[in-house]
Amino acid sequence: MKLLKLNINRPLSFVSAGSFVADQPWIHTKRSIASFELIIVVRDTVYLELGEERYALQPKQTLLILPNQPHCGYDWSDKNCSFHWFHFQCESDYEVIEEKELYADLIMLDNNPYLHRLTDYVYIPVFSSPPEIDRVNILFHQLLHTMESGYYTGHSLNYLVTLLLIELSEQTLSQLKSQFRADDAADPAEKKLMKILEWIRIHSSENISVQDVARQFTYNKDYLIRFFKKHMGMSMQEYIHSLKIAKAKNMLYQSSASIKEIAFALGFQDEKYFMKLFKRLQGLTPTEFRRAYYRTHLNNK
Repeated sequence: MKLLKLNINRPLSFVSAGSFVADQPWIHTKRSIASFELIIVVRDTVYLELGEERYALQPKQTLLILPNQPHCGYDWSDKNCSFHWFHFQCESDYEVIEEKELYADLIMLDNNPYLHRLTDYVYIPVFSSPPEIDRVNILFHQLLHTMESGYYTGHSLNYLVTLLLIELSEQTLSQLKSQFRADDAADPAEKKLMKILEWIRIHSSENISVQDVARQFTYNKDYLIRFFKKHMGMSMQEYIHSLKIAKAKNMLYQSSASIKEIAFALGFQDEKYFMKLFKRLQGLTPTEFRRAYYRTHLNNK
């Protein structure tokens, strides 16, 4: 499966949308456009060719067309075939990835509860059969309604497009996570990784090192470093630090413990090293972070 990885730190930009219903046998014209297009099939079969790939799209299936990607119909659809469509643009960088490239991202989120739901990206499959397509269709109809309502705030359409893609991404990720779990059950390397990640999570408040993990699992240290980097896309020390700093953030806005007390509670023997690491990873000192977020957390109901 190919997926589009989109950064949504800023909302996507809505271009246009509509619902197509053929009143006679129909075939898609050949063209390429400068924006993304997502098609959601409602009735009958839509035959589309993207490059060398051909898709016979059935009801409740979706297809994503990339900017400037030539596409056309390769067969005729029956009278009354119908599909929803919308165009959008992305100001941030994007990339098309393979399913296996998503694996490390999912492991990182699943094994760091402090980072859960904080990802800045959505993952939109080029072709998919969303398990709960009705939720996507509801958001699409809200998009059409807002488009025709003449809202004074034009950003409403940008946020609705972004929300629709978030919904599609979440359904895709849920499906892939189930598939990955099934694959992991038969993959000794992945089972080994999950045990390592769980041990690190449990002991992440202690002063642990790569050598400690190697000793715990009786692995050669150099082998473990290579193994972890290959499967996680980061070093083990970076992963340990990410867990510690995420816990530190919670402690900073949930407690009145001093910076020194928090550093020691997380296994840092050097308070200054903790402060330097926090600043490097978060862009703020622990004190600046507390000042910025402590009152916000207290006032949050």
